[in-house]
Amino acid sequence: MIKLTYFNFNFWRIDILRLSLSYGKIPYELNQIKREEWLKKKKLFPFGQLPVMDLDGMLYGHTHSLAIFCANKSNLYDTNEKNALIINQVLDWANDITIKIAPSIREKNPEKAKKKREFFIKNDLNTWFYFLENLLKKASKNENFFTDRFSLADIIAWRVIYWFKSGKLDLINPNFIDDYTVLKNYFENLVNYKPLTKLKEYSEIIS
Repeated sequence: MIKLTYFNFNFWRIDILRLSLSYGKIPYELNQIKREEWLKKKKLFPFGQLPVMDLDGMLYGHTHSLAIFCANKSNLYDTNEKNALIINQVLDWANDITIKIAPSIREKNPEKAKKKREFFIKNDLNTWFYFLENLLKKASKNENFFTDRFSLADIIAWRVIYWFKSGKLDLINPNFIDDYTVLKNYFENLVNYKPLTKLKEYSEIIS
């Protein structure tokens, strides 16, 4: 049994692992840690970070490594080297845009947080979603999936786009994606892709 550990809320770093495993009908257990308990337990985990995977008694860390592992288990990765590169780029893109917005999320002072969010919106939001749309245009033949078939890249892209469209990020217009016609059509295709939307994890994320 694969055991995943993360905080007690939904976030793309853990959600892409859960969605991938569920898609492949791979059983797993989810262990959640409360924020207030994290500092006491942090030293117990590799790299002092979450998510973490417990596999046969060995703990493994880093989202990128865990995501590739789960994707391989569920046939959501790719043996084609170029397709694998595309999937890896989407995963790195998700990490990059998260790093860009993180200061405005972590800032405790409301006024400073607002300024940091405004800085992100002005300097990074459009730039990084342009990068994603441009990659989709170049990589995909029909612009429905990043590679020739549904893969980890699509799970990642759906989850991060949903995060930015959710309305839970202050000052970010949920309709920002309207400026990206190809990416908008791609996202709408995914929210109608039944093999993804039928997963219980999908329902939990959007609820």
